[in-house]
Parts: sequence; C-alpha cells; structure tokens
Amino acid sequence: MQKRAKLMIVSLALGFGLAACQGDRNNNRTSDTSKSPGPMADAPKSPGSPATGPASGPTASTAMSDSDLENAVKAKIQSDEKLRAANINVNANADKKEVTLSGTVPSQDLRARAVDLAKSAQSGVTINDKIDVKPAA
Repeated sequence: MQKRAKLMIVSLALGFGLAACQGDRNNNRTSDTSKSPGPMADAPKSPGSPATGPASGPTASTAMSDSDLENAVKAKIQSDEKLRAANINVNANADKKEVTLSGTVPSQDLRARAVDLAKSAQSGVTINDKIDVKPAA
C-alpha cells in the first residue's frame, strides 16, 4: 500500500510540474496591441490555397510561416495593377518579421508603393528594400 501511495505522489508531482512548464510557454511572446490586426486573416494559409475568409489565415495561437508572410505580401503587391506588371521578388523570414523586396520597377513612385503595400500586409514587419528603379526605355 505504501508503494502505491508513493507512486501516486510522484505521479502527481510530475503531472503538476509538466502543467506548470506548459503554462509558461507563452510568457516570452510579445504582441503589438496598439495597431489593428493586419489583413493576414485574408491571406492564404498555405501556398497555392485560395483565401476563404478570416478563418483561413494564421491566428494569434499559430506561428506564421515564411510562405504565409510571402504570400500575404505578394497578394498585396498583386492587388496593384501597375505593380502586377513589375518584376518584384518577395523573400520573407517570419521568425524575424522581415521581408526583402528585390527586382525592378520603372519609377520611384512604384518602388515606394511596393514598400508601402508590403508594410501593410502584416503589422510590425520590417521591409528590406532592394528594388532597383530602371525607367522603361
């Protein structure tokens, strides 16, 4: 009987220890609540899948992948008729919340527009602008 009681105490202690560790999991994350949520809710959840509404995008409880962030930025850029024809590449690092834009556009205005649209794809994202301006000949 004493062995059973000891086993029960050890099991409970381990269970409480694991539960305590699990409760600390989200304490190291920060959130920017001063800005409204970005339109990521409308972005495709995986590459090639259509956006079906707010439920299809990443939520606060799921980690955003690089492809999720890239797709959100690409969708924003493709929504602009003039930028749709431009040669803009998008590379994202979701862990660092960084997006690198590269390629060419015919004017400085389109370059600025691409950067603005990329920033609007997800709040708090940093844009590395490596777009070259080459006016059409």
